[in-house]
Amino acid sequence: MASKEVLLSDDGTTEILMGNEAVARGALEAGVQLVASYPGTPSTEITIALSRVAKKLGIYVEWSINEMVAFEVAYGAALTGLRSMCGTKHLGLNWKLDPLVVSAYTGVNGSLVIAVADDTHPHSSQNAADTRYLAKYANVPCIEPTSPMDAKEITKRAFELSEKVSLPVIVRLTPRVAHGRGIVKMGKLPYPEAFREAKFEKDPRRYVVIASTARRRKPWLNERIDKVKEIFSEGWNETIENGGEFGVIASGVTYLYATEAVRNSKLKDIDLLKLITVNPLPEKPIVEFLRDHKKVLVLEENEPILEREIRSLAQMKGFNTRIYGRDSGHIPRAYELNGDIVNEALLNIMGITNPIVVHNPGNVNRRIPYLCAGCPHRASYYAIKRVLKKRGGGIVLGDRGCYNQGVHPPIRGIDTCICMGASIGLANGFSHAGIKEPIIAVIGDSTFMHAGIPPLINALYNKAKFLAVIFNNSITAMTGHEPSPLTGITALGEETRKIDLHRLLKGIGIEYVKILNPFYIKEAEEAIEEGLKYIEKESKPAVVVFEYPCAILERRERRAKGIKIEKPQIDWNKCVNCRICINQTGCPALEIDEETGKPYIIKEECNACDLCVKICPTKAIGYRGE
Repeated sequence: MASKEVLLSDDGTTEILMGNEAVARGALEAGVQLVASYPGTPSTEITIALSRVAKKLGIYVEWSINEMVAFEVAYGAALTGLRSMCGTKHLGLNWKLDPLVVSAYTGVNGSLVIAVADDTHPHSSQNAADTRYLAKYANVPCIEPTSPMDAKEITKRAFELSEKVSLPVIVRLTPRVAHGRGIVKMGKLPYPEAFREAKFEKDPRRYVVIASTARRRKPWLNERIDKVKEIFSEGWNETIENGGEFGVIASGVTYLYATEAVRNSKLKDIDLLKLITVNPLPEKPIVEFLRDHKKVLVLEENEPILEREIRSLAQMKGFNTRIYGRDSGHIPRAYELNGDIVNEALLNIMGITNPIVVHNPGNVNRRIPYLCAGCPHRASYYAIKRVLKKRGGGIVLGDRGCYNQGVHPPIRGIDTCICMGASIGLANGFSHAGIKEPIIAVIGDSTFMHAGIPPLINALYNKAKFLAVIFNNSITAMTGHEPSPLTGITALGEETRKIDLHRLLKGIGIEYVKILNPFYIKEAEEAIEEGLKYIEKESKPAVVVFEYPCAILERRERRAKGIKIEKPQIDWNKCVNCRICINQTGCPALEIDEETGKPYIIKEECNACDLCVKICPTKAIGYRGE
């Protein structure tokens, strides 16, 4: 990521920024005062970038406990007249939806920008839901940049738009914009002049949103959206005319794919409409574009939302323009687009044979994702599987986090992985459905704080029988090691109150709570077995917390302190080549020697967690002198 110095570069300089960093810079140039987010790929770098410069500029940045809270923090600041922002991935917008819809009715007094990064393929998410549907549902404007430079400028304009129309504004990113890099020309940073004093004027008829308030405010909201449509019709979108009868309307990164395709010598007579404003749709530039073209290809990432709206608009205006896109079958219905797909679609529609030979690399060997060497979750899964094997089986309900990599062979540690907190929620349902096998819900510490507490209270209240196992590595590891309430550090690196997980669990009424190091295999297995016996006897949920630092952070800390550790090695004279060390742990620090066929330890990868040392039946793995 870009350094603090790069993010604070002077007006007029140019830097190479990631799209997410460009969004952060745009927010700074707009005078943002408060930022609240929850980590989520591909959006996390927005808030990381802002947290790096927050102290220098005097702005407030936080990692909130979940996306709903993050939105409400930013919304609260916007009601007091400040310019605020929250960053989220598309899944997090689901959590924000309840207050987001209401915020459109109350409006805001400063600015409120929600930077949403959709995972359109998806690369690291459980679905590829489209934020634009929720923008329509919530009646809030949505704009979509095409590049990092665009992202900076569009974010800056989003703050201005939000304040002008008194509505929250969504800036929608997709992975190739969020994580792509490009040259960005820096503008002026307005601090300290941009700082405003927070003020809130009481107005119950506006802010106490009961049914009568909603009825009274709905016409106001309709008028605001109409105003946005007028604003979007002038100066936001760009038409490039090449004198052809064929046109392309493109939003987001697909505009870059279209311009790349037009550079093809056989596709020069294609006109382009770069559509930044995706909700509400600006009728004026689209109608003018449709009027001048017999065929129009609509390019967009994910769902054919624009395609359907534009086709409907063409029909209402009585145009005979043929609209092509995903619904017409000219663009694949699933997955993100690329230049080859767009080029092929244009050629097919125009009836031209593709002059470019696209190289197909064929089947490429793909690495199976795995838990890091020394990851405590590997030991946790090992203990759980051992206990369930002795019991003749069981169901392990997984959750969102790096521990869901435990689904892959050879660990195969979880049977489900749905959404944040669903492991415990599903366990409630499995229990009351009458499942006889042992039910274990595994959940990470940050995910537990985000969404695991309510379903655990529900289990206690409704007498669900299952064991919740919290994998506590005291960090939000999967998205980049952001702090959580169990870390004791804020987004700004300041020490804060560390939530006592034991007291929290006891405070809500959980009677059986065991907290221990998962690398103590014998004790870990005993805690799980005792917990399962407890729920069978008491018909109540029980909790085991496996507590150990993330292996990556542990390694970084050792390196920073100059601590060197001895790594175990395998005595091939004792090794009987049973391969339990490999087949039961899947540790990437263990490999098979080509000559002997026996396992050996890659010292550069090994974190000396000793799991393989403890499970080797012949004691072939150990340290010098043992």
